[in-house]
Order: sequence, then C-alpha cells, then structure tokens
Amino acid sequence: MRSYRFVQLDVFTDRAFCGNPLAVFPDTDNLTDAEMQQIAREMNLSETVFVESARDTRALRRLRIFTPMRELPFAGHPVVGTWNLLAREGVVQQPAGGNGWTRIEQEVGIGTLPVEIEFVGGEPVQVVMTQGKFETPQEVADVSGRAKVARSLGLKPEDLDEGLPVQTVSTGIPVLLVPVRTMAALGRCSIDQAALSEIYKQSGALSCYAFTCETIGGKPSQAHARLFAPDDGIAEDPATGSAAGSLSGYLVHHSALTVESADGVYNFVVEQGDFIGRPSRIKAQVKGAPGRIEQVRIGGSSVVVAHGELLF
Repeated sequence: MRSYRFVQLDVFTDRAFCGNPLAVFPDTDNLTDAEMQQIAREMNLSETVFVESARDTRALRRLRIFTPMRELPFAGHPVVGTWNLLAREGVVQQPAGGNGWTRIEQEVGIGTLPVEIEFVGGEPVQVVMTQGKFETPQEVADVSGRAKVARSLGLKPEDLDEGLPVQTVSTGIPVLLVPVRTMAALGRCSIDQAALSEIYKQSGALSCYAFTCETIGGKPSQAHARLFAPDDGIAEDPATGSAAGSLSGYLVHHSALTVESADGVYNFVVEQGDFIGRPSRIKAQVKGAPGRIEQVRIGGSSVVVAHGELLF
C-alpha cells in the first residue's frame, strides 16, 4: 500500500473556513498523471496541487494543478496556498531574522514564473505571484450575444454594465469576464449550467467570472466577483486568483478603477466568495496604464486547516 501526505489550506483569507479550500501533496515525484487526476477527483476540491522536483534549474519546485476533471496549466489560489505551505515546511529560505521578503521561481504549466513570500516572525504571511501575459483574445460585442450571456446567468440584459465589454481575458487561463451593474444583480445569478458552459467555451474560456464594481469593503476594493465553471464540476469557486488577475488587468485596461496609480502601479482588492459563505480577499497589483498592461500580480494569505494521509 502506498501513502501520500497532504495538507489542506484555506486560501485568500486569514481565517479558517473562509477563502478557497486547497489540498496540497508536497512530495509526489513518483505519481503518474492518471493517479494525480484520480486523487484530485477523490479530494473533490476546485483544485489539488501535486509538488514535484523542478525540471527547470531556475525553479525551486514544479507545481501540477488539477481540478476534479482536468489538469490546469496555471491557477491562482493553488500557487498562493502551496507556497505558503512550502514556506512553512522549510522549502523556502527565510530572510535574515525571519522578517521580510523572499523571492523564488516556480515551474507551472505556462512556464517558470516568480513568487514572492513575506515572512513575519519566521512565518509566511503573504504570497504574491506574477501571472502570465495579459491578453484579450475575444469580445462578445453584439446585443444578442450579451443578452444570451445574461440569460445563462439568470439575469436580464439590462443587468449587465453597458459601459464595459463582455470579454475573454487571460493572464494564463482564459476566463469570460461579465460586467454586472449592481451587487444586487450579482447576487441574483442563478446559472443555466449547460448554456453557460457552451457560451464560455465558444468564447475560448474555461470559466465565467461575473463581477460588479460595487463592493462590500469600499476602497481599496474595486470589484466583487463570482466564478462559475460548471464544465469542470465547479458550481461556484470561493476565490479564483487567475480570474482575479485577468479581471484586475481588465479593470486597468478599460479605465474602470477609482484608485490612482503610484508610479504606474495600481494596488487594490478583488472581493469574492461572500455569496456562498466563504468571504475571500484577493490583493491585486497591476503595472501599466489603460490600453497597456505590463504585469499582473496577485497575492494573499492562507491558513492551514487540516493534515491527512491518502492510502491506496
């Protein structure tokens, strides 16, 4: 019988039972791809991470990220949560005195990317990841198409924000961004799973991120969002770092922020998870200007909530 240790964390929160649950298997060099997929299906979380030795000599570790249905080339809360755990377990060298920032490189499906980890008193308190290139491959521009998107979310066409596009955006994983006028309308979302899956897949996306520029917390929060990915068996995701990265770049790209930049860098928060009882707060940092996004970084806290052993 084989055994594999795992740790479960809640990500993009500093409190247990909030944020997005994540299972991390920290030592899986001898698992096959098929076994990883079976285990991810067994864990039945939005994502499960398997940590391997890196193939790229620049990287400290390689992260394999699986939903219950497929492997992903990249994702946000798996990266943030996994490096919080690996920092706790001594994989990451702490700064002198146990306070300050450490920068490492990680290998994921879209390449080798930097991660920065903040330590306070020898404990990791924040992980910040740099995402991939900001791209806007498609837009649902016609009135009938926007109406179809609204109906798939259980909304009326007039519930969408006419001042912003329904657009597929990517910083590593393409997501269909849908601007909603109000928090009340966002709360009324009741998706038609088949219709919504068809729409976002036709738009070249892997999920739908409906959002409003109304927020619960006020500044520095700039958006409140809900992530639906029924094609991956995810009814609603409590916190989605990759989608929040795409949304953050989109908000800057389309001049939709109420915060000012400092030396060409915007810092703000994306809210998520409140409608399903798992409030999450995702810190965003976007370098660039409207129409010219240079870099997107996403960060946040994580808490360990469980340890376990898988036997098979």
